[in-house]
Amino acid sequence: MTVPEPNSSKKCERKKTNFKCVKQVLNAESQISYLPDAVLYSHLNAPPRVHPPMKVSDLSGMPTTYTDPSTKLNYATCSEFRRIRYLPQHVVNGYLALKGVANT
Repeated sequence: MTVPEPNSSKKCERKKTNFKCVKQVLNAESQISYLPDAVLYSHLNAPPRVHPPMKVSDLSGMPTTYTDPSTKLNYATCSEFRRIRYLPQHVVNGYLALKGVANT
């Protein structure tokens, strides 16, 4: 008498995954009534981000946590800080305009 192995039954075989095309997904979403604030595949508007965007240096593009208090420009290294301090005011205003920040 032979004892069958536990992994040899047909229940343990991997099932084939059936993927749906876009038309099937959109049709299924239109058939069910969802809450008004539910995020669906067909909605282009996504909910707001949970975490704030990463701050990058305005000169080099490197990730940073430092901001010059007088010019409001971000910098990553001490050499960038020195360079920011010697920038003319019209260049600083140009950087701030690119960032979309008002200079006060």
